[in-house]
Amino acid sequence: MRVSIALMIDKLFNIEVRLGKDFEDVLASLRMTGGFNNDSDSASALIQTICIFLPSTLDIKLKKWDTVKDVDKYTKPIEGSESYPEYVHEAFKWLSNELKTKKEYFDLNKVEKLLDVKASSLKTHHRLSKIRSMLGYPGNFGESFFATLFDEIFLGSEGVEKKYSWKPRYVLYKGTLENEILLISEESIRRLARYLPKGIAIVTGRGRWETEKTLSRVLKYFNMEASIFTADKGLEYEKPRPKALIESAKSLGTKKLIYAGNSMEDLLMSQAACREGLEVGFVAVSNNEDLSREFEVRGADAIIEDINQLPSLIENIRV
Repeated sequence: MRVSIALMIDKLFNIEVRLGKDFEDVLASLRMTGGFNNDSDSASALIQTICIFLPSTLDIKLKKWDTVKDVDKYTKPIEGSESYPEYVHEAFKWLSNELKTKKEYFDLNKVEKLLDVKASSLKTHHRLSKIRSMLGYPGNFGESFFATLFDEIFLGSEGVEKKYSWKPRYVLYKGTLENEILLISEESIRRLARYLPKGIAIVTGRGRWETEKTLSRVLKYFNMEASIFTADKGLEYEKPRPKALIESAKSLGTKKLIYAGNSMEDLLMSQAACREGLEVGFVAVSNNEDLSREFEVRGADAIIEDINQLPSLIENIRV
């Protein structure tokens, strides 16, 4: 996500962006609202937020998109607590404060309405409209410019060719997916398989292709027929709607589930599924103090810092 934000601001305005700890803070604030489980939604919201805080004298410099080959220059690690330039930091601070103060459910559409009001006060609404027109987001891969760019960065050139039969158009890159680390150990999954007689399934906002690539070493432990990949399905499956969880439970042949997730959408989906007749014990996975506190306030059944703690938690419940 950092790469797509830094690359877009550079290409649009010829401005080098460095993302600091405040990026993580505003991202956590978005995720706490319950409507930002999708990373491309978060990236779109943050790009728009930065754009309205840029000096009013700046205008879009991009005339023609040339394929970006040196993507690695946008992958530099977080430096310090504040993003650079200063107006990026101010943009993140403003949005984070707005979301924390309002304590409401926000999705991309609702954040965009918030941005409309702020852009009008900053006299940058015309620029915001142009940015939205260029992004063409939300939308489908191959149709929406930003949805396509985001997946080219995330999946990489080889990935979009394999998943979409698509020749990269905007970037030539190995993909940030290559850098992902499997967070759960094989031993932890083995233990879960012993404790859960109906099996283990996945309900994720990602697509099946990228999920299988990341989990390739441990896929044999999952019931893939009962797994739901909402990015490959329609809007009615998107979190926090409960349809994906309900269908997964039906495929597993159970009405009792333990669902582990790291976003507020996961909790809201679990609670919605309970209202539809399932019994779902929700385990929040978070090492962010603010997010953990919000999970507790909103009714998570348990909170763990590491997904590898889940087998021990279940074992203690069974005793």
